[in-house]
Amino acid sequence: MKKLGLLFIAFVGTLSSFAQEDTYHTESRRAQLSSDTMTVDVMVIPASTRLYNSFFDRQMITANGIEFAELRDTTLSTLAYQVAVAFNDSVPSGVIPESTSSYKEDMNFVYESINYSYERLPEPKKKETTFSKWKKKLPKKEAKPEPKKGTYMENGQIVTHRETYPQYTNIQVLNTGFLSVLHQKYGATTFVFVNQYEMVIPMATDQIAIQSDNYPRILKVHYSIINLEGKVIHSGLVTQSSSSYDDKLDYLFETSFLQIGYQIKMKFEESQ
Repeated sequence: MKKLGLLFIAFVGTLSSFAQEDTYHTESRRAQLSSDTMTVDVMVIPASTRLYNSFFDRQMITANGIEFAELRDTTLSTLAYQVAVAFNDSVPSGVIPESTSSYKEDMNFVYESINYSYERLPEPKKKETTFSKWKKKLPKKEAKPEPKKGTYMENGQIVTHRETYPQYTNIQVLNTGFLSVLHQKYGATTFVFVNQYEMVIPMATDQIAIQSDNYPRILKVHYSIINLEGKVIHSGLVTQSSSSYDDKLDYLFETSFLQIGYQIKMKFEESQ
């Protein structure tokens, strides 16, 4: 834990020099990211501000006396930091230093090198038991085709079939150049992308609970973990409950986000 904290402080201390360096070449689309002495195995990439979604900004802005942009940016950077803290329990980990710089071109290069897609949530791998092996040998019934999702005309009528299976935001790496750069500079071989952050009202919440402000908030964090070749080796969605009465950031940042980090770490380890 101490190692990560020192690394975090180290690159925060160099922020003033980042903006002065000519570290990004637009014409060649190559990144020469800002210099730092951090060495890690796992590097965490915070979510883009475009993929921040919270229904409770108004309450939290009032309770903490901050502006929206500060709430959003601090939330995303702290989430990434706590994910790195969780992974750092096993291997040296840290947040990409460029994400804290006022010089935005480097992080723009990272985000422009990936593409987002909304996909079905992968089913967790199940351990094969004696019963499951026996079940495989049984003759299978012909599976019924799933109805087409969405709203469309069928036999002269408007038909709607909603997607009921859980979905999440995944990524695809379009340009692996930035991975090579990050590996050369920081030694990272595994990259944890926090793809999207959400704080939402549970779907089953009734109107009375909403009016009385007595219901849990649901934190949703979509993530992808990729290797040095740009291949997604694990991805998914983790959720965490938070009280509707807690608008202060302390518990959210120090406890809820750290628990989310450990969930991501555990799911990744189970998938390997």
